[in-house]
Amino acid sequence: MTEYVRPLGNAEDTALRSLIRSRTVAAGIHDRARMIFWASQGQSPRQIAARLDYKEDHVRKWLHRFNDEGLAGLQERPGRGRKPQFSATDALAVVETVLASPG
Repeated sequence: MTEYVRPLGNAEDTALRSLIRSRTVAAGIHDRARMIFWASQGQSPRQIAARLDYKEDHVRKWLHRFNDEGLAGLQERPGRGRKPQFSATDALAVVETVLASPG
């Protein structure tokens, strides 16, 4: 597995620092930005995992994804669960029918 992060470009470094300082970014993105930034500063996945209370494999996963995809790789991918079978409009019609008073 990945033990390092590739060298950051100036734009990536600036973007990571901005994500780390942000108070409105999602917590997962914030943690992943810190993982990448700390790895670029020479910290090992083990050290980063200990600082953030994550498993080492979790840190390596995000380092690997960043190396392959850049900043876009910090986003969550869609889940594997079953996809909705009804549109929002269809679901609303069912709920309205169920909630309507009989008669």
